[in-house]
Amino acid sequence: MKVNVALLEDEQDDLLHTRSMLEKFFGEINAEYTVSCFSDAKSFLEGGRAFKDFQLLIMDIILPAGQPNGIELAREIRKVNRDVAIMFITKTAQFAINGYEVDAVDYVLKPCVYEDLVLKLKKAMRYILLHNEKFIVLNRKDGSVRIGESEIYYIEVMLHYLIVHTTKGDITVRGSIKEMENKLSKSFCRCANSFIVNLRHVGQINRNEVIVNGESVPVTKSRKVQFINALNAYNGVM
Repeated sequence: MKVNVALLEDEQDDLLHTRSMLEKFFGEINAEYTVSCFSDAKSFLEGGRAFKDFQLLIMDIILPAGQPNGIELAREIRKVNRDVAIMFITKTAQFAINGYEVDAVDYVLKPCVYEDLVLKLKKAMRYILLHNEKFIVLNRKDGSVRIGESEIYYIEVMLHYLIVHTTKGDITVRGSIKEMENKLSKSFCRCANSFIVNLRHVGQINRNEVIVNGESVPVTKSRKVQFINALNAYNGVM
């Protein structure tokens, strides 16, 4: 998924420094992203448009006199958007404690260190994925079912049908595994010609199998390296 970030920082050097670290992070995880920068509270609120277009807001808590601080801004944002991820940047942890009242995912202390920011961004990404889940529609003989990707454990081919193993039981639909693969996000990966696995449910990888929700799913030699790379990339974000 594409991650749109709004960054509010009144100090130009800090703004450029944080932006460069964001660009580095999203480049390393190979994710689509945008970073919109704001230097004052007024332009931040006006440019945010209720923040429906953003998945992550990163805000300095201490802003120039005469402007609302980051916590006050967050309170206003929460009135119109309960789901957007909020992260604070601050020179002292004393102010960051107040972030819990607006459900901030975390805070970063200035001066920002890349390794510390990465840990907090990974946490924010978990929040974003949870609150921006992708749904797919499965067409059965007796009707259609709308299901979230997180509810799917794995998918297997049986003759001309797909068996979708989910938290609610197995769902059988007609179709090809390639068509299904194209519908799913990067949270899924093919581990064998006839199996697609949801990476978030992988518990263990053995020599020729993947353990998914306690079940054994085959992994072929030709796909194992690609599968492990996909799992490592997924865990790097998650």
